[in-house]
Amino acid sequence: DDAALSAAFEAHKAGQTKFTRRMAINIGDHFGMTPKQVVLRLEQMKLLKDGAWSWFRQNGGITRAHVAEARADRLGGGA
Repeated sequence: DDAALSAAFEAHKAGQTKFTRRMAINIGDHFGMTPKQVVLRLEQMKLLKDGAWSWFRQNGGITRAHVAEARADRLGGGA
């Protein structure tokens, strides 16, 4: 639900100045959403600026490689 998504966003963003691909991936994994769905929903909720997804797309997107790396790191299998 939106309250849980908002809480996850705030927890990931605490002490950070930017919302990162890795944050979108980790939150998405937790809620069964794609990173794109996470970013677009956070835009709709006004937790991210409008155009955040467009920014990611224009700056390399969130690729399968990004997702694999974030998951490997989270599970302790990263390089």
